Amino acid sequence: MQVIRRSELVPDRRPDGRTVLPLLDLPLGPSVDRAAILHVVHPADFTERRHYHRHLHEVFYFLDSADYWVNGAVVRLAPGDVLVLEPNDVHGALPVPHPVRIIVHHLPKVPGDKVEVEVEVDEGAIAPEAPGAAEAPEGTVRR
Repeated sequence: MQVIRRSELVPDRRPDGRTVLPLLDLPLGPSVDRAAILHVVHPADFTERRHYHRHLHEVFYFLDSADYWVNGAVVRLAPGDVLVLEPNDVHGALPVPHPVRIIVHHLPKVPGDKVEVEVEVDEGAIAPEAPGAAEAPEGTVRR
């Protein structure tokens, strides 16, 4: 697992006026013949069953703050953070009081690659927190 905090990245300001924020450089090798990009919305208080993928990398770009359980630790993510999961990283979404929008990349796309597992969740095992994580996105009504 790798967490890339948007707040820690340095933007590349180009002479033509563009600003480019390099989020990820992930070596995958020549075997990636198919990829998928998904726009996912978790409803408020959603809990995802813990699972892993045997062959694919999952790259999450968070549009809203979220809590995820990854390999036994709770990872708090802020809008703009990137979470990179490698094959066999056990993970799943934890409930937060607002909807969570995520852009998810599957590299490579491997249908049927998801394996669900039963694990105990220790919500006391929290990874370093991102500034502003666990706050509802602007304009969201808390329940």
